Parts: sequence; structure tokens; C-alpha cells
Amino acid sequence: MVDLNKDVKYIKNVGPNRVKILNKLNIFTLKDLITYFPRNHEDRSIPKRIADCIDGEEVLIKGTAVSKVVETRVRKLSIYKLVVRDASEVCTITWFNQKYLKNIFKVGHTYNFFGKIETKLGRYEMKSPVFDEERD
Repeated sequence: MVDLNKDVKYIKNVGPNRVKILNKLNIFTLKDLITYFPRNHEDRSIPKRIADCIDGEEVLIKGTAVSKVVETRVRKLSIYKLVVRDASEVCTITWFNQKYLKNIFKVGHTYNFFGKIETKLGRYEMKSPVFDEERD
């Protein structure tokens, strides 16, 4: 049986420097360590329909690419835009100075995007989201 009141300094591979860091976080025992939860939590498990998104909300949307990535240059800034759609609405995804994205997205493929969504004049836009391709 494991003693949950055991001091963190007795945990394997926890040296004196790590103990100081843990103590600053009010973690003194094994029980404190395993019950410590991060301050923020991003729920990336449930996709939301684009039409149901609220301005400024961080959401996961599942969209099918309906266009190729379009590059626009403004002085030294490169802007890359991709249009995706789900069953409810269309959303424009925007990235800055990330040329490699032109070769990643394929029209007709479905991707997951997580980030802050904005609505401007009834149009949905997401800037620099985290993404991955939808797998079977």
C-alpha cells in the first residue's frame, strides 16, 4: 500500500530543486501531487457546429476544406486563409507566416480546428488554431 502522506522528496527522481518548485505550488505530499489539477482546461473532445459558436469562444470545430489555402502578402507578412464548412455554416481559418500550410490541407478532407472563433458581419473566422486531420 502506498502512503499518500509521504513527503515528495522521497519520490524517485525528485531532487532538491524539484522539491522547491513543488513546494511553491503548495505540493508537499504524494496526495497533494496526485490531486493537483491545472488552472485551465481546454475541452477538445466535443466539436461544436459553426453556427452555434459564440463570438470570442474557444471551441473545437470539425470542418471540411472547401478551398485550397490562399496566400496574401502584405509587406513582409504572409497571410494564409482556408475556407472550411460543416453542415451549418462556413468559417475562414487564418494563419500568419506559415508557408508549409499550403501543402497540408486538401479540398474535401475533414479537419478539426481548436481556437478562438470570431464573428464579423455574420461571418465566422478563426485565427491561428491548433488543427489535425479527422481520422476514421
